[in-house]
Amino acid sequence: MNNQRGMMASLLAVGATGAAIYGISRGLRNGTFQQLSQTVSNALNSQPIQQMANPMLGMAANQPLQQTLSNQNNQ
Repeated sequence: MNNQRGMMASLLAVGATGAAIYGISRGLRNGTFQQLSQTVSNALNSQPIQQMANPMLGMAANQPLQQTLSNQNNQ
């Protein structure tokens, strides 16, 4: 009985892999992925996204400096 479950899981995994490959090949053939990448690129370059990202990038850029300063203060 346990062997049948393993076989069914393997068949499902192979089926899912085949479906993914089929979908990707169809998307490449009809140009859907090019449209999707352009849409994502446009969305990431939009003004509201950049306004949200700039403070986060500033915090990430200052973090090593803050760590260095806090390490010097602790010594």
